[in-house]
Amino acid sequence: MVRSRARSLLGLTTAIVVMLAVQGCREDEQGRPLLYQKGTYQGQTEPPLSEQKVEQLRSRADNQKF
Repeated sequence: MVRSRARSLLGLTTAIVVMLAVQGCREDEQGRPLLYQKGTYQGQTEPPLSEQKVEQLRSRADNQKF
């Protein structure tokens, strides 16, 4: 009975460890940077803003001046 309980506990522990290990293998987690450089943006570059969008942002910023 003790061996049966020990085997069940070992099987459960093994299953939990495997499930936790598999969580780190998600596709969206692959290829992401693991080491970061301080002060350097390492993400994907954004497309440049259109002149119309820049003018809208400039206008919004001007409205915030006191």
